[in-house]
Amino acid sequence: MDRMGHASTKAALIYLHRSGARDRAIADALSAMVEEAQKQKNTDESRHGEEAPPEE
Repeated sequence: MDRMGHASTKAALIYLHRSGARDRAIADALSAMVEEAQKQKNTDESRHGEEAPPEE
């Protein structure tokens, strides 16, 4: 309720599914960005003959 600025629980519940879907979309986009950055780092390291650190 606080994040969305709703004064009542009823108003918050109406829009709850929308914010959840948006949170998922943001998380998915961030994950894709991290994966791409990791791939780029590994590519750059292999070009310079450096071994990539092991994944945890």
